[in-house]
Amino acid sequence: MSKRVSIAAKQSKPVPSPDAWVSAASEPAASADSEQPQPPMKRLTIDIPEDLHRALKVGCAQRDIKMADEVRRLIRSEYGHNLNT
Repeated sequence: MSKRVSIAAKQSKPVPSPDAWVSAASEPAASADSEQPQPPMKRLTIDIPEDLHRALKVGCAQRDIKMADEVRRLIRSEYGHNLNT
């Protein structure tokens, strides 16, 4: 005796574009304590030496701040003085 089981093709969901995926991930979560809306964000990927990364990570851990926030602060201190935000 032989039993046959038919397997239907799995319905696939449409795959979003990479840009849509990155945009969705970088949107800040809504919080009740945020005073003003956050500006749109862009992702920046850089390569840095391992010792510099370690120093950044240790410094941020000691001050209990996120590395991304510290990098934004450093960039803003150098380039943000002419911005209206």
